[in-house]
Amino acid sequence: MGWAARLTSIITTVTRVGRAIVGVIAPIAKVIVKSAKDFVDGVFTGFSEGIRDEPKSAQEKFERELQEVNAKIMTLRKLSLGRGEPTKEQRQEWATLKEQRNALNKEISALDQVLATKEIVEEEKNYQPIIITDANAQVLQYHVGQSTHNKLCQCGRSMVLQWDRRTSTAGLHDFFWGCSGYYVELNGRRACQKTQQLTFADLNLFANLNRPEFEIASLTLTRETINPVKANRIRQALDGIRDSQKSKRLGITTYRCPIHGESLRLQRKNQAAGQLLDEYFLGCPRWLPDNKGCNFLVKLKSAAQISSVLDTEYKKGVLSV
Repeated sequence: MGWAARLTSIITTVTRVGRAIVGVIAPIAKVIVKSAKDFVDGVFTGFSEGIRDEPKSAQEKFERELQEVNAKIMTLRKLSLGRGEPTKEQRQEWATLKEQRNALNKEISALDQVLATKEIVEEEKNYQPIIITDANAQVLQYHVGQSTHNKLCQCGRSMVLQWDRRTSTAGLHDFFWGCSGYYVELNGRRACQKTQQLTFADLNLFANLNRPEFEIASLTLTRETINPVKANRIRQALDGIRDSQKSKRLGITTYRCPIHGESLRLQRKNQAAGQLLDEYFLGCPRWLPDNKGCNFLVKLKSAAQISSVLDTEYKKGVLSV
């Protein structure tokens, strides 16, 4: 039995954005924590008794397998584009590979939720419910682009928390849910371009608030981040993450491509304008030039988003680098 089939907790049915849970008010938070503890006890008892693989190792194993499957799919796609109509054998192989990818994505999603739930238990004192307002919008911005669980578009695809990047300091009206189908091309058109405005419930977040970036105003955080001396230290830290990912061939697991399932890789623009808040982005490993691959990416255009990336590797954000 796979990891996906073992998930039976309330924790796995709530809407998640990365490691945060959406739509949680204070009374529900206590239920979430209790459920998380029961769930983690069951999962890791099985691990300690040798019944299951250790979640982190299983997560990496499945992603390595997913990389191989995606590479084969991309090769078939390239052959198809070059020769026109695929052969019957190619169509059959393509269908089989897509089934394998769907199965692997389910297992990886399950493991992502296991590890996120484990963090809630380990960091219980730091997880608190918070209502997002314009004054603390950086808490929501921190989670923009992170993998979303149990938030689906009408078309059945997962939705991604996004914000209007034309503004330098985001307010509540700048955030929205966007369908991941926007990044899927069907017959020369985007598969789905639906968006949804955030509801009041979406602004109730249960998250790890033990971050200094959450304690100051968004505008102040931006000013601190783009200070030339601080910005250079941040660049060095981000470049260190990028180099590490290249050697491991793995990205940041809180950010996954909703189409291919692989963790996104930190990239730096070839012709950056020298502005830290527009130099880096997270991209799908299946990207190819001339729109021949996956175009899903998360632009890191806010101090809060950069803090999120730094936190995955160094357990500290822009103020602590």
